[in-house]
Amino acid sequence: MLQNRAIAYTASWLNTFFLSCILAIIIVFILIFLEPFDSYSNDIPYKNLKLFGYGLCVIIPILILHFFEEYWFKKSNGKWFLFQELIILIIGLFFISIFSYFYNTYIVNDLSINTNYMLQWTKEFGAPFIPIFMPLWIYLRFRFSKIVIKPLRLKNQPIVNIKGNNQDEELSFFEEDFIMARAQSNYVDIYYIDNGSLTKKMIRMTLSKLIINIPSAQHIHRSYLVNPLKIESISGNTRKGIISMISLNEPIPISPKHFLAVKKYLQNRP
Repeated sequence: MLQNRAIAYTASWLNTFFLSCILAIIIVFILIFLEPFDSYSNDIPYKNLKLFGYGLCVIIPILILHFFEEYWFKKSNGKWFLFQELIILIIGLFFISIFSYFYNTYIVNDLSINTNYMLQWTKEFGAPFIPIFMPLWIYLRFRFSKIVIKPLRLKNQPIVNIKGNNQDEELSFFEEDFIMARAQSNYVDIYYIDNGSLTKKMIRMTLSKLIINIPSAQHIHRSYLVNPLKIESISGNTRKGIISMISLNEPIPISPKHFLAVKKYLQNRP
């Protein structure tokens, strides 16, 4: 269930454009100065200028893809999961390869498109860049990403139904009554309000599976899942921060990336 873990998201259009430019510059630098694929032996008009054009084959697909990212992010209640990140990276790499093939065929070599050769071209000229391009792209997306917690109003008092991995292990409560959950080995301690009293139940499952059942919950630490509406205060700093929850007399640690997000959320919360 690691793929269901919530992670930071690169929401800013400016940051997306900036990181795409960094990637484009590196690709162009490799093509012009390192001259892979024996490109030094190819004598074509305006060679370096045309090689600069490959930078656009990186920038344009990444910007186009960001439209779909934004839509998917909003449809996921303002959360971004690891499986979404992996899908975007794979699709992005495919788009960049296709753009590069069309650019190479039409602009650089002035040839006609051959769809039968497209896959072979991708293997021969696109795949060798993956070990350089992908780690750098992943790193830049991580560096420019941030956690955003948006105020959420629960409508019609949705009921949460949780089924653990053990037989007859079931739990139901109103989503707004959820306080927090803490992972312990293969079990999760779930805190919620039941008939006005704080209740704790231990269920055999993972936080990544639990967050699917509680859409409004926020993964603020590798071992903690909380209800943002129940956060009372935050203290400390990004290196060692804690939050306090309504109805729970227990400090909860918070990760550095989530610290600033929770602090901003509390400042803007109605």
